Amino acid sequence: MNLDETRAKDKIFQAAMELVIEGKNDQQITTREIASKAGVNLALVNYYYQSKENLLSQVVGTMMGDIIEKSNPNSHTGTDAQTRLRSMLFSTADAAFKYRNICKIAISLELKSGCESSCKLVMPLLKEILTECDESDLNIIALQLMIPFHHIVLEPELYSRYLDTDFFDEKLRKQKIDQMINCALSGRIKEVE
Repeated sequence: MNLDETRAKDKIFQAAMELVIEGKNDQQITTREIASKAGVNLALVNYYYQSKENLLSQVVGTMMGDIIEKSNPNSHTGTDAQTRLRSMLFSTADAAFKYRNICKIAISLELKSGCESSCKLVMPLLKEILTECDESDLNIIALQLMIPFHHIVLEPELYSRYLDTDFFDEKLRKQKIDQMINCALSGRIKEVE
């Protein structure tokens, strides 16, 4: 890729990122708008990124990586796996509510891909907590944690009514996440001990 191609690709990426930061969701952002903002030919968006969804996935992935790195949920060395799991989900939820637009796009894409990435994040901790469970059971437990977690971030008002919790209140949100973790792990920890 020559310098002009690299610049065009970077301009497209930056334009898409700016549209996400402006608060637009994946349905509101068009390929034409991205190309116009980047000052490039419309065909270059698909040439470099294959689709708008792929481009937004990369943009949001980069942004989420920065958000997660800033909250650094794995920096609790010396703490047990349950505490690290709770910390990871608390900090992820805090970031999701702080950066709702970015996270809504990321979570929509994550749900479309079967929650594979988020389940991979929690699997090492679940393996450490539930040493007697096989991979299949751990995959199910990871899904039991992550699917409702993602849906709550996407539609907090709906789940606030259903679960009688204000998810915009950090303290109440953490209490409900604790309860979700306890329910997903209930009975399993006793089997291991």
